[in-house]
Amino acid sequence: MPLLRHVFGLCLLLTLVSCQSPIGGGSHSTYGDRPGPKGFTTVIVDAGHGGKDSGARSHGLEEKKLALDIARRVQKDLAGPFKVVLMRNSDYFVELDERVRVANRYGNAVLVSIHLNYGNRRRAGPETYYWRTDSYAMAKRVQQNLSRMAPYQSSNAGLVRRRLRLTRNPSIPCILVECGYLTHSGESRQLSRSQYREDLAWAISRAIRDQAHEGDAGMGTLPRPIYAPPSKATDARS
Repeated sequence: MPLLRHVFGLCLLLTLVSCQSPIGGGSHSTYGDRPGPKGFTTVIVDAGHGGKDSGARSHGLEEKKLALDIARRVQKDLAGPFKVVLMRNSDYFVELDERVRVANRYGNAVLVSIHLNYGNRRRAGPETYYWRTDSYAMAKRVQQNLSRMAPYQSSNAGLVRRRLRLTRNPSIPCILVECGYLTHSGESRQLSRSQYREDLAWAISRAIRDQAHEGDAGMGTLPRPIYAPPSKATDARS
């Protein structure tokens, strides 16, 4: 009898814990080894680089300026249904680890980090990076939306699972979006145009809205979690 009472008590405790930790909900997760978010209310939009760190430069364009412009447009598109937090709202630098700390202050939230790419001048097109299982569907939605409207696609990586400080270390679902290659002449011309950047922002914000409304539905089988340690500045880039 005492053993049965002990087992019953343990089962009750586990049930209560599970009720306090909704799958895909607002609670934080070290590894993101769960389904993706649905019904979240906060979106943290991170414009890459800034201040002393210009990021990529090519064809007269600077990554930090374009990233901030697109981030502000995403903020405008999502304002109202969501609380939108800009990681930086002007031209200043925020350390990557500080960006992670800021993101971790928010519950029921997702993080989207916006960048522009640099590489072989023949490469073109958007790329979206994720690491956590709970970030896969959102990353896939963003990549699909961007790919549909990108006029140039050449040798780009597409949807990529990569352990970076902004795809592994936050305790909320998080992705990093490369909106295109500044080194591709045609794509750089597109990126210099205000309307094209508006289109990019719309594609990203539409994917975020769909994820909040539908969760992982329609995005296929989720990848298995990988229990890797947090990313560090000394990690080699693959």
